[in-house]
Amino acid sequence: MNADEQAITTKRAQVKAILERRIADELHPGDTLDSERELVAQLGVSRVTVRQAISDLVDEGVLERTQGKGTYVTGPRVNSRLHLASFSREMCARGLVPRTEVISKGTEPADAEVADGLEIELGEPVVRLERLRLADETPMAHEIGWYPLAMFPDLLDHGLTTMYDLLADRYGIVATRGEQEVSAHAADATMARILGIPKRSPLLVTTRITHAGDQVMEYSITSYRADRYKIHSTIRPFEDLGPDRLRDDILEEQ
Repeated sequence: MNADEQAITTKRAQVKAILERRIADELHPGDTLDSERELVAQLGVSRVTVRQAISDLVDEGVLERTQGKGTYVTGPRVNSRLHLASFSREMCARGLVPRTEVISKGTEPADAEVADGLEIELGEPVVRLERLRLADETPMAHEIGWYPLAMFPDLLDHGLTTMYDLLADRYGIVATRGEQEVSAHAADATMARILGIPKRSPLLVTTRITHAGDQVMEYSITSYRADRYKIHSTIRPFEDLGPDRLRDDILEEQ
């Protein structure tokens, strides 16, 4: 590397370090970074250097560009292991502050999909619960869950933010295992608005059937922001799995 190239690289690293300090000390998730033109004037470097430093921070997930709106400080990113656990407890364990917004709640007759998932009769009444899950006030996931009304007759009369704790404490029904499928989707206009992301942003969508012993207690569909979640799992050779182990692990969410 010649002297000119080294100087350019050094400036890029210096600008990146300055921006990292500003983000840590002065900004919060969702705040807008100063424009490239403003940063050029403030730092006395070229626009190319500023753009490269910002690109580095975008690649690292510290910043996020939105076409026509600017560059924003991102929220928390969760590296999630595949397991069944409380969303609130998981976020607290990572030093994040969890919050749940109940978007809608009510009862309805089970359609074919829900009846099949809950293993109940078509048209049997179920509780439908739609929620937004946040960490440090950053939207992380959107969830719709269905619960058999016969199993949870007065469910809507209680707080609906930490469901697994509620179902265990109020009804004595504890989640013991789950079956789950994960697929990739693009956010439509409604999901983009709810999660605060651009339309067509990538989502990890999970469809889960949760059991309490031999009973099905929950059927849910959850859309996770792919820019906020990574899924971590430990894998073994196929031949090491017995026939009773050939099932998907469970992604934390509740």
